[in-house]
Amino acid sequence: MEKRQWYPLDNAANIYPVIEYKGWTSMFRLTAVMSEDVNREALQAALDKMQQRFPGFYVRLRRGAFWYYLEELKLRALVEDDTLNPCEPIAKKELPFRVKVHNNRISCEFAHVVCDGGAGLVFLKTLLAQYLREQGINVPAKYGILDLDAVVDSEELEDSFSRFSRVKGRLPRHEPAAYHILGTPLHRGMRVITTGQLSVNEAVKLARENKVSLTEYLTATLIYVIYLMQGAQRSSRLRPVRVSVPVNLRKYYPTKTLRNFSQYLNPGIDPNFGDFSFEEILLQVHHYFRFMFTEKNLNARISQNVSAAQNIALRVIPLFLKKLSIRLVYELTGEAVFTTVLSNLGKVELPEEMRPYIKRADLVLCTARRNALECAVASVGDVLSITFTRIIAEPYVERMFFRALVSKGLHVLVESNQV
Repeated sequence: MEKRQWYPLDNAANIYPVIEYKGWTSMFRLTAVMSEDVNREALQAALDKMQQRFPGFYVRLRRGAFWYYLEELKLRALVEDDTLNPCEPIAKKELPFRVKVHNNRISCEFAHVVCDGGAGLVFLKTLLAQYLREQGINVPAKYGILDLDAVVDSEELEDSFSRFSRVKGRLPRHEPAAYHILGTPLHRGMRVITTGQLSVNEAVKLARENKVSLTEYLTATLIYVIYLMQGAQRSSRLRPVRVSVPVNLRKYYPTKTLRNFSQYLNPGIDPNFGDFSFEEILLQVHHYFRFMFTEKNLNARISQNVSAAQNIALRVIPLFLKKLSIRLVYELTGEAVFTTVLSNLGKVELPEEMRPYIKRADLVLCTARRNALECAVASVGDVLSITFTRIIAEPYVERMFFRALVSKGLHVLVESNQV
């Protein structure tokens, strides 16, 4: 029998098989809204040419004696019709990604056990470039688009956490439990996706007028509206409001990895300290970002996780016992310590040849296990896309968030999958 290639999980991916359960897989979605309806045959032809160049995506999750791992899966990926509720769970014998089509939208859904948003974007852009080539449009392999005829670089399959962690410097894990948004749960599998479209230039101008970055401004706005919502509930016990913000570590380290390589920071406020104005929150978030977004602080955070994974005692513990300990640590230091997520994919750079064919890009987080709502941001050209995913019926947070932006003079066009 042919021997299959296998890959150990990267340091960040180790957590996902442990915390997943039946009916929920940790996933996210990237969508390109095209200028015309999708030619499905051309897209399938493009997808058929991706497997040799992206071997780390054509895998399945397997369970070993001590750790989970990824095993090569020689299965043809097929373009599928899109569904109302994105990011359905991945079955054991399925590929950990999907390509879906609806009218002029091309969506790629990825299991987090394989990659993060930065790597997923490389896959999507390479697929889009080949899709346009199939229709006679010459698109160069640049701006993160891979050459499908090139040999796979071993660095693309590496665990960059282990490579760049200095291990010695570590930060403590403990943070007090944060406030969590409450509401009426939707039926399992249902997700309400609400997207606001804004002008990038207008939003950046507003942020610069306040002497902060766009990510800082949006993070502070999200903290502020959730802080107001918790206060309106008149609870006798107030909890900190924290927004977990992923940081793409590829900006700090020279790596080509197409696996997970992000770290999370949790800016926020504690309402027990007193009343907060939006300006106070914005200033606090700004200084938190400036202090924490440094290579040394980020390395100390990733070193905490790498050192734990390299612990000899932990490595020899059988997987079924290891799962219990990892779950316990996650319950104390995972979603419990932040209220929601705001992930900014940033500006999606495209070759000039592609720009007329892509109107906008959306990042959709479908990873809510304990937290009821998450937010994601992406931009193409002058179109800024802010997408909320929630698993509760009440739309309070996104409504207050977009109203707050409108009150500052921004124009917001809102669409949703909710009937």
